[in-house]
Amino acid sequence: MTTNTRHTADTITDDALDDLYDRIAELEAERDALVAELGDRDDEARERWIEKQLAETGIRAMNFRNGLGMALEPARELLPHLVAAARALLGDAPNYSETRLELDVKVAESPELYTVVIQRHAPGALTPHEARQRAEDQRDEVLSIVARWCTAAEVGGVDAGDLAWDLDQAGYPLPDADPLDSEED
Repeated sequence: MTTNTRHTADTITDDALDDLYDRIAELEAERDALVAELGDRDDEARERWIEKQLAETGIRAMNFRNGLGMALEPARELLPHLVAAARALLGDAPNYSETRLELDVKVAESPELYTVVIQRHAPGALTPHEARQRAEDQRDEVLSIVARWCTAAEVGGVDAGDLAWDLDQAGYPLPDADPLDSEED
């Protein structure tokens, strides 16, 4: 019968330490024997486990081109959980949540971090990327109008009212408040 005595650096004896080293050697020998016995069956077992996971999760295919695409079997248990999680994350957001879901995934021997964005597909709702692209395009258009005005101002014959009118015609009206009024307060 083996007793599980817990030793500390102050209480361990040389004999107890030797016994622990002997036990470690026995366990390593058992491990090596099992690995040798498994041989290629380890790969077979891994493949069977992967197939079992695919069958249980209902994943038919995954595609990482242009984002993530996943084809799922009609899974009565999985899909309601995914929809409920998406609704909870989105809350009152019109199209997407800033909440980041980070999954630590170990691929081969290097861990990789993936970020999942949950988005509601509503008519007219923009993805974060589309919203950024639209804002960058609008910024570029405004800067182009200002650059043209600056060039014309060097020649003469234009004033700030002309710039305001050009911006307004392009759909970028200036705010109603006079910036000089806020400086005087």
